[in-house]
Amino acid sequence: MKLFHGFLYFCALFIFSKKQITMGRGDIRTKRGKISSGTYGVSRPAKAKKATAPKAEDKAAGKKAKA
Repeated sequence: MKLFHGFLYFCALFIFSKKQITMGRGDIRTKRGKISSGTYGVSRPAKAKKATAPKAEDKAAGKKAKA
């Protein structure tokens, strides 16, 4: 009987120890949760990197090679 009560106690601890978060800062499936945890995904896509212009030295080298 004691073994059964110990098992029930263990199960209760396991079930109630998990936080059940529904939408908010802790929910990683929402945009606010992604911002809070600092990650990106489907609900918060990362910004696309812009193409950078070539440096002035590269432009000058390109003109000399063409001439």
